[in-house]
Amino acid sequence: MATALVNIVTLSQEVYDDGQKIASATEETLPGILNKILGTYLGWPLKIRSGYLIDKEKSRSDIFASVIYAAQAGTTAETHGIHADNAAVVIDVYENLDSDKFRDSYARIAKAKRLKKTTAPTLNGVAIQTTTLGIIFALRSTVPLDYIAEELGRLNTSTPSQEWPDMVVVATVGIVNYAVQFPGESLSGHLLPPAPRARDAYTPPMYILIIVRPTGGYTFNSMLGFLIGQLFFFSPGVQLPDMKHVVEGVPNQAITFSGFQYNLNGDLVPVPRQFYNDRYLPPLPVNIEDHSGNLLCTLQFLPWQDGGTILLKGKLPLEGIMPFFTGVDMRRAGKIKRDDYEIAYVLPIKEEDFKAMLVKIRERSKMVVQFPQPKWTIQKVSNEGTSTPFIARLFLGILKLRDVIMSGPDERNKFDTLYDIVLSSLRTARKSTQRITELWQEHSRMVTSGEIARLQNQMIHIEESIDEELRREVEIFVIAAGRTIKEGMQKFTAAAQVDIGFLFQKQAAFEAGLANLEITDPTLADYLQQTRRWSERLQNCRNSIEHKGWILGRVTYSREANTIKAIQPTISGQSVTDFVSFAFDRVACFVEELSAFCVQRQVPEGVTIAEIPLAERPEEAPERFQVTLARGGLPPWQIDYHETLFEET
Repeated sequence: MATALVNIVTLSQEVYDDGQKIASATEETLPGILNKILGTYLGWPLKIRSGYLIDKEKSRSDIFASVIYAAQAGTTAETHGIHADNAAVVIDVYENLDSDKFRDSYARIAKAKRLKKTTAPTLNGVAIQTTTLGIIFALRSTVPLDYIAEELGRLNTSTPSQEWPDMVVVATVGIVNYAVQFPGESLSGHLLPPAPRARDAYTPPMYILIIVRPTGGYTFNSMLGFLIGQLFFFSPGVQLPDMKHVVEGVPNQAITFSGFQYNLNGDLVPVPRQFYNDRYLPPLPVNIEDHSGNLLCTLQFLPWQDGGTILLKGKLPLEGIMPFFTGVDMRRAGKIKRDDYEIAYVLPIKEEDFKAMLVKIRERSKMVVQFPQPKWTIQKVSNEGTSTPFIARLFLGILKLRDVIMSGPDERNKFDTLYDIVLSSLRTARKSTQRITELWQEHSRMVTSGEIARLQNQMIHIEESIDEELRREVEIFVIAAGRTIKEGMQKFTAAAQVDIGFLFQKQAAFEAGLANLEITDPTLADYLQQTRRWSERLQNCRNSIEHKGWILGRVTYSREANTIKAIQPTISGQSVTDFVSFAFDRVACFVEELSAFCVQRQVPEGVTIAEIPLAERPEEAPERFQVTLARGGLPPWQIDYHETLFEET
């Protein structure tokens, strides 16, 4: 046992050390070093060298620095030519990768993958892979891997999936490639290119996601493990290292980007935006019971591109359900089986077909169809969606960051409960801010226009008053805004081991707490010191309302020539509308930035949070933050106090 363990650790470490040797190469030495090191892991008949591919119709690819091929099958007269049938992997090698080089390499790999190959024989019980794997390898990248992943998604949208590159590698930084995800599951392993005709008979119900992995020093381990998976099926029986031992220690964290699905033609196409997790709720599952009320299974219809699939949980197999469909080619009706559920291959069915099937189950079998009561209630809270910065950033954005640090339902529920306390008060403050502004603007207009104001005997007569309503809304605003930052954010940050309690204490206690924080986190200390300038005014106002009986002064009026004008009451030296607008804007920024800071402290090793430039935020959901690689990604965000308006930040 001890000896075996040493060997396993040695193999992973050996690959790791080889990765460091490759990373220290120069532009001139890189191809030779890479090929020499990869060659040590290849068993006969596999070889590696530079060259181009040529197919049976004499079409040629560009020259690649590294081609892994089977030496015994097929020949070609060209010195540097390698028959396309024999090519298992092409690797396009760069010292420095940039956007233009990436697009050029994408096209070079697509050209190589378009070459014609001889149809592979069908061998019973033996899986054969004849597709050529395409990898872009670089020592460094002058652009963040986030941009590479986004550009990969754009190019893939207009390129047949058979021509996509399979992996982008930046030595000692990370990789960009594809992961498989089945409905209801987390990400699984790397996606290897499917064998030719593999999608002719069925359409798998899986998502293909572009991901970035912060593999760091283990990047070569990850790449070699991926290659082993390809070569195992390309050349069955070849001697290769144990993939599990090669990837031992490789970080498993992944940042997801765009997603794709197979349609019924076997093509990978983008997942429709309405089916993304942040905006899609699938149809409710249906219970199938026997006449005694015992649950046999639950069935759930899931729409899928130009068809649909069925998710079954329970003891009744899918084979017992599928015959109730009519007009469906059952030769495509396979399934994927998991421990606790089964999911059908994608079929040319819609939700109407699923409902018709349920009717037939009820009419033609002894089974009972029950529609369970919904477990969730979706309640409209405002007349706006994720296209507004407030919703996109403080609702959607923060919850997406939450998903990076919390995967379990209990953890998420705790986070959501604490954050809902914050948002509930913040929404109340926002509503009052809007009402105060609308109330004042309308009253001021009606006074100035003379609709409710007149001069008589040198006296100003006002026929409508907003004093009571204005006082009520100001009180609601001040208390809600104060509760947001003091009760709400103080509890929320405490759950992330961030203590901001001293921010709300008297000056001496505040200064003592600030001094302690400056030792451990001077950046946060500076942020809270700047925050104190407005938060103290807000809390003083709240205390005056709750403990001293303070009320807002009345609206006053003045005559200017023959016009009457309304004059706003003031709070802390500012007009009432200026005060509530300023205070709400500061509170909104505080909530977003301190929440993001708390998440950033808890993200897994290798990733961090970046700020999306204002001009680059999508109109449909202008989120401010995204997850990125700590090294090789976008510039890490750092909490920093500012006076820019929330919507301009």
